[in-house]
Amino acid sequence: MFRSLRVRLAISHAFVMLVILSIFAGLVLVLLARILDRSATDQLAAEAGAQVERIQEGGGLAPTTDLDVPSASAVQIAVYRGGVDLPVGEPQEIPSWLRPYPDRVTDLEVAGEKVRVVTLPAMIEGTTVAWVAAGRSLEPEEALVHRVRSLFVWGAVAALAAALAAGWWWAGRAVSPVEASYEAQAGFAADASHELRTPLAFIRAGVETLSQQDPPLAADVLSEVDYLTGLSQRLLQLARADRGHLQLERSPIDLAATCRSAVHRSEMAHGSHLSANGPESLPVPADRIALEAALDAVLENVALHGGGAAEVGWGVDGAREAVITIEDHGKGMPAEAHRRAFERFFRADPSRTRDTGGAGLGLALARALVEAQRGRMWLEPTPGGGLTASIALPLS
Repeated sequence: MFRSLRVRLAISHAFVMLVILSIFAGLVLVLLARILDRSATDQLAAEAGAQVERIQEGGGLAPTTDLDVPSASAVQIAVYRGGVDLPVGEPQEIPSWLRPYPDRVTDLEVAGEKVRVVTLPAMIEGTTVAWVAAGRSLEPEEALVHRVRSLFVWGAVAALAAALAAGWWWAGRAVSPVEASYEAQAGFAADASHELRTPLAFIRAGVETLSQQDPPLAADVLSEVDYLTGLSQRLLQLARADRGHLQLERSPIDLAATCRSAVHRSEMAHGSHLSANGPESLPVPADRIALEAALDAVLENVALHGGGAAEVGWGVDGAREAVITIEDHGKGMPAEAHRRAFERFFRADPSRTRDTGGAGLGLALARALVEAQRGRMWLEPTPGGGLTASIALPLS
C-alpha cells in the first residue's frame, strides 16, 4: 500500500515538473519563433529599402550585387520595371520565385524550403518606376528553432528522470513515519487479537462450567465472550490484510454452490428471507472459505439493517469477471456513506448500539477478503430503495 502511495507521489511530482517545463519551453519557442520571423522580415525590408533608395537617388534600376553586411549575403534582390513583367539585368540569373507579389510580405515553399519575399515600390515624383523584390530562405531560422526544441526535449527527459528520482526520495522520507506508525498500529491489533484468544477461551470454559448455577447470567456472559472472540478474530484478519500477510490460494470453485450455501446458512442463522438467482453452475478461481466469509458478513448486514430480505444473484459480466449482487430493500444509506461503509467501526447511524449495529467490521473484513482474491467490492443504491452490495471476481 505504501509503496504504491510512494510511486503515486513520485509520479505526481514528476508530472508537475513536466507541466512546468512544457509551459516554459512552449513560451520560449513561441517567442523565439516570433523574434526570428520578425528579424527575417526586417532584414529583407532593409535590403529592399536600400535598393529603393538607390533607385530614387538616380543610381539606376540594376540591382546591387555587393552587400556590405555579411549576414545579408543570403538575400537575393530583383528589380522589375513598372508595368513590365521582366526583371532588370540577366533574367536567367534570377530565380522564378523572386518577383513582385501583391502583398508586401509573401511566404512561399520552394523545393521543400520556406522562402520569404518582401516587395517594395520605387516611386519618383509619385510614379512607380520599379518594383523591388528581396527574398531569402527561412531555413536558418527553422533549423535554430528545431535545435532549441530538441534541446528542450532532451532537457525535459533528463529533468523528468531527475524529478522522478527526487520525488521518490522525498516521498520515501514523507511516507516513512506514516508507514512506521501504521505498521505499529497493525502490529498492535494483531498482537492484541492473538493474545486475547487464550484468555477468552479460558473465560468461556469457566462460564460454561458455572452456567448450571445461574443460566441466564451465564448466557449473557457467553454472548459477550462470543462477541469479543469474533471481534478479536476479525481484527486479526484485518491486521494481516493491512500488513500484506493475508495470502489466499485461488482454486476453481463453483460460485453458484458457494452462493447457495451462504444463502442457506444466513436463513438458518438469522431467519432472513433470501432468494437466489443465477446459473446452475459457475466455475470461478477463488478461495471458497474466504468468499463464504465475505458473503456471510454482507448477509449479516442484510439481516441487521436491510430488512432481513434480499435477492442474491450471480453471473458473468462480460468475459473478465463474475459478479455477485446482494440487493436488499431496507433503509439503505446516504450516497456519501458508501465509501466510508468499508472503514472499520463505521456505522451509518451513529445512534446504533452494538446490539443493533454490530461492531462495524463486517464490510471492512468482507472487502479485505475479496481484494485478497484480486477482486473488488462496492456499494450502490437499490432501485426503489435499499442497498446493493456487489462483489466482482476475475475469471482468470
